[in-house]
Parts: sequence; C-alpha cells; structure tokens
Amino acid sequence: MTTNYSAPAAYSGEAAERARVADVPGADGATLGRYQEILLQTNDLDWVDKTLAGLSHKLLWRDEETGGSIALVRFEKGSGIPSRHTHASNQFMYCVSGRYTYVPTDITLTAGAFYWNPKGSAHGPTVAQEESVLLEIYDGPHYPTEPDWYSDPEDAR
Repeated sequence: MTTNYSAPAAYSGEAAERARVADVPGADGATLGRYQEILLQTNDLDWVDKTLAGLSHKLLWRDEETGGSIALVRFEKGSGIPSRHTHASNQFMYCVSGRYTYVPTDITLTAGAFYWNPKGSAHGPTVAQEESVLLEIYDGPHYPTEPDWYSDPEDAR
C-alpha cells in the first residue's frame, strides 16, 4: 500500500483535523501536521455567521502559516461590505449564485463570474442585489489591518 501524506503543514479547520494522520515538529518548535486527501461535502457544513450583519461563511481550508484561505461566503440580500478597503494578498471570488455588486465600479458578479482583486487594490463598498454565494480564495492574509466592520478579529482572517 502506498502512503499518501502531505508535506508538514499548518492547516486548520474541521476537515483538516479529520484528515490529520501525524504531528511533526516545525522549524520554530510549532507542531505541524501531515494530512491525507480531504473531501468536503459543503452541503453538510453549517453556515457560520460573521459579526457583519447578513454575512456568513463555510471555511473550507486555511493555511495558518501564510494566512491563505478558501471559504464559501454568503451575503443576504441587501448586505455587503460597507466601505472601501484593500487586502494584504490577492483575493479571488467565483460566484456560485446571486448578484453581488461592487458599487463604485458597478462590477456585478453573477453565477459563473470569476473576480480577481489584486493585492493592495482598493475596492468596495459592495451590496448583494439578492442572496449571493461566492467561493472566496485568498493566497495570503486577508487584510493589512483589521476592518472596523467586524467586532470579532476572527472574522477578518
């Protein structure tokens, strides 16, 4: 039988913990894990509310070392990000369903749309024209500083 384990990594989330097969010491003394292949059925995951009204998510993957993450995010109709902001890494979004608009530029994501906001590019505010579900990917940390629209620092990760 062939072993199929990842290189040592610092992943988090329910799925990563289920797939952890071993702990190994990292260079700085932190505990890293080795993981097997992971399959998530996103319909089996609960939506978790964030502290911004109308926003919830299903965290699919996070790399604790880089801050990178992948999540499904859901905006209720009329909700959105309230102000212009930047990200500390590249932000990628694929619209699964809905109509999600970047107000100043009138860019609207609809089902099948792919949006890339390069690191440091100011954008927003946004509004969901209808309930919108987006696959959101960051290749590093989300924000250079914690946005004031969240009251829980965990929501900005």
